[in-house]
Amino acid sequence: YKEKSDWKVRFFWYFCNFIFEKLVFFFILREVYLRLNIMYFVILGKNRELSLKELEYAQVEQIEYVQNQKILTFAHCDEAKLADLAGIIKWGKFIDWDLDQVFSASPEKRILWVADKNQGINLKKQYGLKRFKQVDLLHTDLEVKMKGIELVRIGGKWALVLGYQNIRLYEVIDFEKPGRSMQMGMMPAKLTHTLLNIGLSYLKEQDKTLIYDPFVWSGTTGFLANYFWYNFLGWDLKLTFAQKNIDRWLDSKWAKPNLIFKFFVQDATQSLVQKELFNQQVPLIITEGWLWPVIKQSTTAEEVKEYQRWVKNVYVQWIEQMAKAFPDLPAMVFTVPWYLGYENYLEQEILKTAKEVWFEAESLQELYKREQHKVGRKIMILRKPH
Repeated sequence: YKEKSDWKVRFFWYFCNFIFEKLVFFFILREVYLRLNIMYFVILGKNRELSLKELEYAQVEQIEYVQNQKILTFAHCDEAKLADLAGIIKWGKFIDWDLDQVFSASPEKRILWVADKNQGINLKKQYGLKRFKQVDLLHTDLEVKMKGIELVRIGGKWALVLGYQNIRLYEVIDFEKPGRSMQMGMMPAKLTHTLLNIGLSYLKEQDKTLIYDPFVWSGTTGFLANYFWYNFLGWDLKLTFAQKNIDRWLDSKWAKPNLIFKFFVQDATQSLVQKELFNQQVPLIITEGWLWPVIKQSTTAEEVKEYQRWVKNVYVQWIEQMAKAFPDLPAMVFTVPWYLGYENYLEQEILKTAKEVWFEAESLQELYKREQHKVGRKIMILRKPH
């Protein structure tokens, strides 16, 4: 009986060892395959952590870091979604064919953009190009973007730039709407687009998504949702700026027709008055709440503490209302103010509230801030557990 038992143990042990070795071999082969088949690259913008979080939307696989972690390479992704990212400066593919094919495929584009001068001189001569421009990798040249070809040398291989940030879209939304004020702390369109993509990464189905902004302010979230073919509902206590902007947007070439795009007056801290407008859809919430009051040189630590108490009351009540209104809410992606040079406790209060209403909460460590500003933005993500 003991010999039979020992035999079974040995057999089980050999079997497990065999399976383990095969699995290790499989994963090694997979790793080698992916490394040999790196296809894509992206160049990250200023806010690295935010950009990496947004990359989840494009479903990238096997990330490798190059050149001070500013350049990422990877084997696979959803290319259509990669092209829609806001937090990367540019993206493209590695070239596994002769450069002749690159230039012959676009004979009208005779301007070359490279970061290295000697490479530019050699390529210009070799392929009979009109001229080349030497520009830093972290910048975008409008002339080359419209009329030229940009090549990037990464790890001894050439890569072709296929896309850039949609800077013109952000300029239209930020600076060409009639209802705007630099004093009102409006969320930049580029940041809003990044938050939208982060939110979408949590959704299984994205085709019929309804975007909801309970602090609509000047309408930035709505314009981006509409541009990317999503229905949109926006609320706020006052719609002065949003109403000024919506007609201009809908008459512009940027607007997409036949989509829900509506603003309504509603206090975000109160129960939803017109929930029927959601038509039983659970929305994706992308927003920026209250950043005021304005911080001045003379603002004291006690005043900032009081400001945080005001903002906390708004956010806490709003989160509680959203938890009641949408028990199956996929995600809320939003910003909260971060007072530079002062003690901050707003983030912890929101995390505490999220836990109380059964939200999973996450906040990015990296601040979104600009030089000379006294208030930065902390990005937070709340969602119901799966």
